[in-house]
Amino acid sequence: MRKLWYCIFYGLCAFTIVFSLYWIAAMPPRNSQGSSSAPGSRDADSPALRAGNSLSGVREEPAGYYLCDEGGRLAVYSCTADGVPRQRLELTDIYINLLPEQDALQFKAGYLVWDRQELETLLEDLGA
Repeated sequence: MRKLWYCIFYGLCAFTIVFSLYWIAAMPPRNSQGSSSAPGSRDADSPALRAGNSLSGVREEPAGYYLCDEGGRLAVYSCTADGVPRQRLELTDIYINLLPEQDALQFKAGYLVWDRQELETLLEDLGA
C-alpha cells in the first residue's frame, strides 16, 4: 500500500513539473509598460524599433548598443558614435539577478556592444 502512495505522489510531482513548464512556454510575454504614449507615436518596444527602424520610417543603424540594468531587467539602448546612450530599443525579459555574478556586475555597470550581430548573439546566449 505504501508503494502505491509513493507512486501516486511522484506521479503528481512529475505532472506538476511538466504542466508548469508547458504553462511557462505557452504564455506570451507580458508588456509591463502601460500604453502611456501619444496616439500617433510608436512605442519603444514595437517590432519596427526593435528591428532598428527610426521613428521617421527610414532605417537608421545606430553606431552601437548600450546594455544596462533597468528595474532588474536588461535594457538595450542605441548609442551615438561616441558611445552615449540615445534611445531605449528594448526592455528584455532577462533578469540581471539571475545571471552569473560576473555578467550581472558587468551589465549593472553598463556594457557597450558595437555590432548588431554581436548584440543578437549576446542576447541569444543570455536567453532572450
